[in-house]
Amino acid sequence: MSEGKKVRLRIVSRLTEPDGDVHEIKNARSGMIREEQGALVLEYEDVQDEERAHIVLTMHPGRTPEENRARMQRRGMVASMLSFMPGQKVASSYVTIYGEIPVAVDTRRVVIDRSEKGGMLLLDYDVYMGGERTSSAMMEITWRI
Repeated sequence: MSEGKKVRLRIVSRLTEPDGDVHEIKNARSGMIREEQGALVLEYEDVQDEERAHIVLTMHPGRTPEENRARMQRRGMVASMLSFMPGQKVASSYVTIYGEIPVAVDTRRVVIDRSEKGGMLLLDYDVYMGGERTSSAMMEITWRI
């Protein structure tokens, strides 16, 4: 495991509902990035609507873009572990104080780009609840060391 480095993050999330409504959220955060067993691990604190969450994002760069993988673990009032694998629909859940909500993530693309001074992760996916698509999402996270 390598030593973590402090990073500045820019997070842009764009959610498109089935009726076409688009919601975009832009945030700036600080975090830490490290290499761990061939993966990049990015950790940061997120605050939305006064709810604080700890995010651990694990990126597995593949030999080709189709082999890129990512996993996002969220700990807070809502907890989740979402896996992003292009071409696959992966079951998961959101755990809330009201109980567990089953979801599935159908990933179109995972783009991982990195350099000496930073990098970028793009997640392009659909979210399903109860077998129906509830939204299309695109999340872009850029970091600077």
